[in-house]
Amino acid sequence: MTKVEQLEQLMNEMLPGLQLFARDINLTPEEVACYKVGEVVRNPAFTDATCRVGGMVTTHRYSILSNHMMDLSSMEQGTNWGLCIANRDSHFKVLDIYEHEGKTQILLLHLPHDYRWKWLEDLTIHLPGNLVDDCRSRFLNKAFGEPIPELTSEDWMERCGFPIGVDMKGKLFSNEIPIAQQMRPVKEASFRSFYHELVYIRCASLIEDVMPEVAKAGDTGLVLYGYIDEEAGVSFQPLWIAKEGETTLDMRLIPEEMMYLIRLANLDDCEFCPMRWIEVDPYIVDRARRVIAEVYDTKSKEKEETRSFQGLDRFRHREHPDDFGVAVYYEDKSKEPERLWVRISRVEGNQCFGTLLMDSKHPDGPKEGDEISFRVLQNENGDLEVVSVQK
Repeated sequence: MTKVEQLEQLMNEMLPGLQLFARDINLTPEEVACYKVGEVVRNPAFTDATCRVGGMVTTHRYSILSNHMMDLSSMEQGTNWGLCIANRDSHFKVLDIYEHEGKTQILLLHLPHDYRWKWLEDLTIHLPGNLVDDCRSRFLNKAFGEPIPELTSEDWMERCGFPIGVDMKGKLFSNEIPIAQQMRPVKEASFRSFYHELVYIRCASLIEDVMPEVAKAGDTGLVLYGYIDEEAGVSFQPLWIAKEGETTLDMRLIPEEMMYLIRLANLDDCEFCPMRWIEVDPYIVDRARRVIAEVYDTKSKEKEETRSFQGLDRFRHREHPDDFGVAVYYEDKSKEPERLWVRISRVEGNQCFGTLLMDSKHPDGPKEGDEISFRVLQNENGDLEVVSVQK
């Protein structure tokens, strides 16, 4: 795909369904001066805004055009803010700064939440129709009208009280995100952080141990593609060896004929970050994804669906997320309860079904390979656990 085709695809993803969100604030002249039309700013924190646009009691309004704000209004507890949030480290392109009779609109375009914001940093975006003029007209129609009471409350004004992309010293945050700030311990992450994801893992010693023939001085880690091997659990295919810089990775491709596999247990003492902010060759990733899908991905749609149920995550084996330690109780009270490992296969309603990975300790109990059902229940101590009742 050519660069022009990539940009066209990006615009087709970013522009349809744009909505306008508002965030009102009182800015100092020095803070306003930080914004320049055409520049990109990054906000490290979550960016609160509202879908309810009314009159202003402040001097400035951020008007945010976005088709991927998170709508949290249904989760509000009577505040009626129309709360919508942009994720941490969102990037915005300044489209317009418009002042009228003491009130100013700063018009922002919410950019994609990945490395592609860089493609738009020095690009003039031609929006459909007269979108900027339309936003000015809407601002004039709304800004001097009756304010919405809930959006003038102390709590809401406090949530919106810091300028987007500007630090405590009145300077713009760097648009690049230091890798060190993104790193987190592997052992604290769910399998979801790795499943069908590209990640960078600091593991210099592992490179020397596992692939000494391609290791070089200064190597700091690997760029890996994660998947689930139905027998071996969460696994990774290394694609690049990396040398870490402040915000970038100097990567060299691992030769295709050298096939390495790494299991999650080998990485528990390491740190990782997603590769969201670093551009890689999509052909290499797509090729790895296709091969892994053919060889390792489950062919069962029912089992794949079970991996989407986040409510079950607390009960999963960390390295083998299809496996559950099920508390098995017996209708025959002479049989002691026991915990057996079960590999889930499907979910029907509130019942899970899976295959036993071990024999019961009771001679007439269920055997390895048997299918049993289990469900999430509250035990006598008030704790939730996965339970199966057998005869």
